Amino acid sequence: MRILLLGGFLGSGKTSILLQLAKHIISKEGKSGSTTVMIIENEIGDVSVDDKLLISQGLAVRDLFSGCACCTSGGDLLMDIQKIKDEINPKWIIIEATGVAYPRQIKESIEMYFHIPVKILCVADAKRWKRLRRAMSQLIEAQLELADCILLNKVDLVSEEEADAVLADIRTFNENAVLHKTTGILPVDEAVWEAIV
Repeated sequence: MRILLLGGFLGSGKTSILLQLAKHIISKEGKSGSTTVMIIENEIGDVSVDDKLLISQGLAVRDLFSGCACCTSGGDLLMDIQKIKDEINPKWIIIEATGVAYPRQIKESIEMYFHIPVKILCVADAKRWKRLRRAMSQLIEAQLELADCILLNKVDLVSEEEADAVLADIRTFNENAVLHKTTGILPVDEAVWEAIV
């Protein structure tokens, strides 16, 4: 079983990216009769907005509503993963964290408990980068610092120079992550998914 943590701020395009990633994994793994991808949606509140969309695409979804996976519900997340492992044993679990999650805590908890390496994919919003950077620099750093791959989404809404400036700024938070530009209009290149999975 492999685990990928998907992070990024609300509105950055995480769910669209998640759909593309899950479809790539499923097409790569083929129809084996077993569940290939299980998605854990970490929502704050009582209703998941994205569930219906994900389920309508044929994806298995489990909700974690009791708060942010890195804080109040860290134990709940570990119990959910254990239950999924025991009952379903998918090839992949993708955890879509809330926009205010701290991936380090989630990654460390899962790796310590399950002894499975966790990959982190973070989605950054090119259009709102400057505003978010000013308002939430510490949270941005926490979301980006351990990411294995960072997708700069919505580059079609900014100039090439602005996108390059955002990528340079992202590098100040994480020197080692693989960086890719994406848009909400075009699908992510297959080579990008291959680098992630």
